[in-house]
Parts: sequence; structure tokens; C-alpha cells
Amino acid sequence: MLDPKALLTSIGLHEGQTVADFGCGMSGHFVFPAAQLVEKTGRVFAIDIQKPVISSIESHRRLIGAANVEPLWGDIERAGGVRVKDFTFDVSLLVNNLYLVRDRDALGQELARTTKPGGVLLVIDWVPSTSPIGPAMEQRVTPQAAQELFTRCGFILDHSLEPGQYHWGLLFKKSS
Repeated sequence: MLDPKALLTSIGLHEGQTVADFGCGMSGHFVFPAAQLVEKTGRVFAIDIQKPVISSIESHRRLIGAANVEPLWGDIERAGGVRVKDFTFDVSLLVNNLYLVRDRDALGQELARTTKPGGVLLVIDWVPSTSPIGPAMEQRVTPQAAQELFTRCGFILDHSLEPGQYHWGLLFKKSS
């Protein structure tokens, strides 16, 4: 449904950057393509609150020799819940997770804290219409609600994307 490598290339992800996938999921669907694009001089943090997810990412990282992937347990809905220094990430990813978040303001603040000034935030989530896959309609978040949230947190909308039939996407830049 989503082509991570094409999406990451389209936002300009390149060698040497530091990336975070917030709520990376068991397969690391965006983590490992990002690791290829940032190459050996870059780093990709695979962040999740579920410890089995972190274990799965670690196992896959070892299996394929992705030394630039760093699995990291973190609570993305809590201030300081991701144990990294402020302004660590050039690129922050939030893919198919916004609809799950209970405290969206805390999430927005944590993304703002950890993303470098001038860095980017890619948000992809489920379209707010009935579809044969994805979460229940009442859980889905509109792109407008996402834009309002992240604008309040210091991000500026750069442009929207059409990542796939069932998803919307927004690319933000972090205020300097």
C-alpha cells in the first residue's frame, strides 16, 4: 500500500541524516528503507513503546547487518518520553500512528523537542473515509486536524502528499 523508499526519496532523505520513526511497528516498514538511504554515515532510530517491537527490530537489524539502525524504547505521548537529546533528528516520521494517539498535544511537543530546527516531519495516516482496510472511521484523523496540531507545535506545512489510495500525507518543516 505504501512505498517507503519512494516516499522517503520524494522528501529528500539522503546520506548522513539522522532519522526517527516514531511508532515504527514490528516490521520496521519505513526503518530499513530509511537506513539504506542514509547509508553508513546516517542513523535511523526505530522508536516504539512495545518492547516486543523493539526486539523484532533488533533481530532484523542483526540479520541484515543494518548497523545504522538503533531500536529505542520510547513513549511518544510523554514529554521526554523518547530518551534522546533535544533537536536530534533531521527527519521525523509518524506513519499510521496519529489515529492511535490519545494525547496528541504531548506527541506534537515531543516531535518538536526532538526534531532539529529546519528539520522535517512526515506524517502519513489513514484517509478519513470508509475503506476496506484500516482503523474504524471514528478513529481516523483528518489532514486538517493534523496540520492544526503540528502548526501549534512549531512546524510549518511544506506540502501535502498522496502516498496511496488509503492514506494522506503532510510534510512539515520545523521552525528555525
